[in-house]
Amino acid sequence: MNKGAITKFIVENASALNINKIDKEKITISKKLLRDGIGVLLLGMRHETTASLLNYFRENEVPNGIPVLNSSLNLNMRDTAFIYGCAIHSMDFEPMFLPPTHVVSPILSPILALAQSGVGSGKLFLKSFMVGVQFEADLRKAAMNSDTKAAQMENHFPFERRGFHPPGTVGPLGSALASSLMLNNALDKTVQSIGIAASRSSGLSGNIGTKTKALHCGLAARSGLESSALAKAGITSSKTIIETSGGWGEVFGGEFFDYNQLVKGMNLMECFLKPGFAFKKWPAHTAMQVTINTALKLCSIGSECFPITISAPVFKYCDRPFPIDGDEARFSFQYNAVLAILDGKIDNSSYSEQKLNSKPVQNALMSVKLILDSTIPKDFGQMHIVIETNDGHTAKSNTWPGHWSTPMTEEEHLDKFYQCTKSYWTKSKAKQISDHIMSIEKVDNFKILMNELNSL
Repeated sequence: MNKGAITKFIVENASALNINKIDKEKITISKKLLRDGIGVLLLGMRHETTASLLNYFRENEVPNGIPVLNSSLNLNMRDTAFIYGCAIHSMDFEPMFLPPTHVVSPILSPILALAQSGVGSGKLFLKSFMVGVQFEADLRKAAMNSDTKAAQMENHFPFERRGFHPPGTVGPLGSALASSLMLNNALDKTVQSIGIAASRSSGLSGNIGTKTKALHCGLAARSGLESSALAKAGITSSKTIIETSGGWGEVFGGEFFDYNQLVKGMNLMECFLKPGFAFKKWPAHTAMQVTINTALKLCSIGSECFPITISAPVFKYCDRPFPIDGDEARFSFQYNAVLAILDGKIDNSSYSEQKLNSKPVQNALMSVKLILDSTIPKDFGQMHIVIETNDGHTAKSNTWPGHWSTPMTEEEHLDKFYQCTKSYWTKSKAKQISDHIMSIEKVDNFKILMNELNSL
């Protein structure tokens, strides 16, 4: 294909997508992503990050705005999408793709805000979600291919060396495409919305472990939605923003950026199966999923385990021996291992200030040694964790329930949804909502779902 037509090709293929002709397994996975995202969103609406945002945006309230979930506020669509994106990512609980990025929050947030305003149908909602996710995944795969080749030449590119946080960079483009489809923008306007959104790619990994990390996803959601509206209003941009000189591909991938991945991916809608998505069982960083799964094997020993030695991949930002708050704790090898051993379980309360500062936890943290081992793969799909106790017990794991190699069962998916939404609905009610999501393309189910959400 002519490299100069990549952006236009993506938009044309996305617009022409017929979800009735997509493989049933891909449709099912996309609905599970939606269900997981809605569950995590509702849990995240009760997180302190979201509470701060709701208080901040109170002065922006508009009489006929979107009823923001679990609040008394009515806001415009952009502010609503921003809050939703932050809420979904506030606990690092949303699914993970390979190469690493969080694809759900930047896409679900704007199209949900649009749906709450009365825009779209169940079919259009599902289609917009799927193409937005695929676009993000393709951008990430194309850039990662460049990272790998550049690393071999000792010339690393952005995601490995320069410290961009992936969802903040791919998210605005995916959001722009999904939002434009929901709004039925003309093809030319959709192309230009991607051009506008590309100039908003941002997010530094140096903010991992703080509340700002969640803002990366909220800003991506907002940027894409606003870019689609700006394009419709007549703001122009490059129509070849991915492939042009100084465009997204060159800036975030350099000379090895795999433009063909963008053509192939949107043609086949392949990200839902290749490699698919890892769903998180616990509200913490992806490497912590493996850490917790390993540590739980030692929980029967309890406090007698300590001191312990943890061998982990070289994730320096996860070496947090004494995290100062719940946000840091979700990225601490030491803390997650200690909690899993002491409590025998992990849930959202595991990251509370009370739990973090408890005497048993603080005492145990003082007897943890972490070895960042360069021989352990950093790839989330291949990494492993080893925990050794002082008296010779050893536990090792390279997976968790939800990992690419050990997917969650439907029962486990439902249980996560129940746990995320239990402060809103009974288990029976949550099951009904789940059924509506898993058949969202049906008109009545979409209407019922939106009515239920709008009433929260």
